Parts: sequence; structure tokens; C-alpha cells
Amino acid sequence: MDQELIQLLSDTQSAAAETRKAAEVRLQSLYSNESFPLSLASIASHSSVPVPLRQSALVLLRTFINSAWSSQLDDFKGQVLVSDANKAHLRRVLLDLATSPEQDDRKVKNSASLVVSRIASADFPEDWPEILPTLLQIIPNSTDAQLHGALKVLSDLVETGFSEEQFFKVARELVSTVFNVATNASRKPVLRALAVSTFRACLDTLEMVLEQHKNEVKQFMDEALNGWLPFFIATIKEPLPPMPSEEDEATDAPGPQQWRGVIALKSQVVKTIMKVRSVLPSLLTTQSTTLFHTIWTELTTIQDAYQQLYIQDERQGRLEDADNLPYTLDFLVLEELDLMQALLRAPPVRIELENQLKLSGATSSTSWLPEMMKLVISYAQITTEEEGLWDIDVNLYLSEETSVTANYTPRTCGGDLVIRLGEWLKRTVVDGLLAYTNVLFSDPSTGYVPPPHS
Repeated sequence: MDQELIQLLSDTQSAAAETRKAAEVRLQSLYSNESFPLSLASIASHSSVPVPLRQSALVLLRTFINSAWSSQLDDFKGQVLVSDANKAHLRRVLLDLATSPEQDDRKVKNSASLVVSRIASADFPEDWPEILPTLLQIIPNSTDAQLHGALKVLSDLVETGFSEEQFFKVARELVSTVFNVATNASRKPVLRALAVSTFRACLDTLEMVLEQHKNEVKQFMDEALNGWLPFFIATIKEPLPPMPSEEDEATDAPGPQQWRGVIALKSQVVKTIMKVRSVLPSLLTTQSTTLFHTIWTELTTIQDAYQQLYIQDERQGRLEDADNLPYTLDFLVLEELDLMQALLRAPPVRIELENQLKLSGATSSTSWLPEMMKLVISYAQITTEEEGLWDIDVNLYLSEETSVTANYTPRTCGGDLVIRLGEWLKRTVVDGLLAYTNVLFSDPSTGYVPPPHS
């Protein structure tokens, strides 16, 4: 059956509509054949099969499992078409594919992990109790390829496979395991980023049960953050690696990989801090001023790199890897500006900044306010990409500037931050902003690019 399925999978990608339709109908008719899911798993496991067809086999297998594996699944069609023996075989083969030590294509491993998590959402823990212990056993001493697959399965399992009761039973061991990966400097930064992302998925689960179990959630998060918060702060403080050239940026050379990985790790850390703040903001209160100054310092430090990449040059931004981890600097800047804006609302931060303003004489050049204006306006400059687009069609500029589009950029985020400052400090911010913009537009050496004229 494997060869027939490979041809049918290839036909589903044909440009000819009739060929595609015939292949889809034939594949649907094979659902009742007990060898059908086994053959799909076999195709997906063979490295000799082209990657697009292996992915297609896994996508089709996931669709089949949704409809014919268990009544526990939402899309179940009413009849289980997989025997218990075949289920056991598929669980083993697919978990092996997702967590194999071989360097396989990441997209294939990702697709396999999605199928595994779908099966686990129906079978864990009653019919597949060993999956979680297996993952937690693989992770500590795994190769990079194994670790990547295990983290993907674990993350998907956290997002879709646990009930509340199941999660609380394993939460401490699970969080401890991903913490050890995240804090292991010998691991690739992108794998550490995936571990942080998995921890954030745990927070999503906790957020859903917060109302019913507020005390338990608070206690658990308080304990966990004793380790995670110092790590978060230390990670934000880490300097960026050397910036790769445009020619090398997308390659898998060690330098560009490290650049992308560190940005991905920092981005996941900042996103996770934001998630903690949305679930239980009180847990960040004592660290809010430290976080605020750490983010401010980081944004100041990476300012030149951002200018070089997006204001002076036209590097591609808003990129994510196969695991949906953002890895370009514009994403990191956006996350950090967002966090700075959120931390400005924290009472300890406001008290400290207000006291500094009083001591320096409000809009004095020695206060923090002009420095913040300078930083925010630097990131609010029009990028080279935007300049080119808006020069062609000024309506795009008007759409962006009036917030008609959903394109949230460092420029729009910087504008929001100034608005929040204005709501808090009123006239003081207006005076400071006016003074700094006058300096900008009167000094040609600043290189500031004003908006196009309509």
C-alpha cells in the first residue's frame, strides 16, 4: 500500500484539479483499510521519501486520527477504525519519529509531534500512561535532535493533552525539567527558547484554572518564579552575538544560528514575563523596577543594531522558524517595548520615576524623561521597508498611522508608550516630547526620517 499512497499523496499536490479531487476521494475510501494508518506512518518515517510527501502523510494521518481513533476526540465520526494492536504500534512509531536522535527535517518532526499530541489527548493517561515519563526521561540526556522533538511533543501535550487534574499531578516535575533545559548554557539557544515557550504553555493552562484554584496556582507560580525570574533577568542582560551579514543571515552557519537563537530565547523570555503579568501581576511587584531598568538598558544596548538592520539597511523582519519562534530583532524590540509599557503601570516603577522627576525638576535635561523620549523616538523611525512602500502609496502610510491595519510594529508600539506616559504625566510629557522633536528636526546630523507628505 505504501507505493499507492505515495502516488496519491503526490497527486493531492497536483496543479490539475481533477487529479487532486480523484486522489482525495481515493484516500478517503481507504480509511476502512486497517493498513492505511500504518502505511502513512511508514511513509512519514522514511527519509528517502521527499519531505513534502512525508509532511502530507502526517497531516492526513492526523485528520484520520481525529475522525477514527477515539470517541474522546471532538471530530470523531462515530466508528473506531484502528485496532488496539495497531494503536500501540502507531504510538511507538510516531513518538520515535518525533524524538529520534537522527537529524531529521524539523518540519517532519513538528508534524509528527502534532500527531503524537493528538493521540495523547485521547489516550493519556489511561491508554498511554508511559508517554510523559518517556518524554521526561529523554529530555535530560538527549541529543539536540531528540531534545527538539521531545520538547515539541511536550509543548503540544501541555497545550492540548492535559486535563486540569492531570496537569497538577505532573506540573512540578514538568516545569523543573524544562527549567533545566532553559538554563543549560551548553544547549543551543533555540532549544532553550523552546523550553521557555513550553513553560509559557504551562502558564496558559494555569490561567484557565485560576478562578477555581487561585491559591494553588499562586503558590505554584510563586515557587516556580523563584528560579525562573533570576534566569529571565540574566537572559535579557546577555549581549547579542555578532550580527551576521545579510548574505549569511539565513544560513545554518554557527554565527547566524547563534544570532537567531539568542534573539529567539530573549523573545520567549520577554513574552513569558508578559504572560506572568497577565496571570498574576502581583508576583512581579517586587521585581518590577529591576525588570524595568533591565529592559530599558537592553533596548538602549540593541538600539544601534536595530538602526543598522532596519533604518539604514533593509533586512527582512517579522520572521519565525518552523517552531513558530520569532527570531528577528524587530520582534524582540517590539516585545521589549511592550513590556516596558506594561511595567510603567507598576506602582513601584511609577513611584521611583516620579521621585526622580521631582529631584531633577520635571522636564530637566537630567531627568529620565528626555532619555526615554530619545529611545522611543529612535525606535519609532520609519524603517527602510516602510519608506519604500509609503513612497509608492501614501494611503498605506495613512492606514498605518491611523491604526486601521493590524500591523503592530516598534513604531506603533513606541507611539502607544508615549500615549501611556502622557496619560500619566500629562503636560510634562508633551513639553518633553516637543523639546526633543524640535532638536531632531533642527539637526540634520540626527538622520531622522520624517513621514512622507500627503
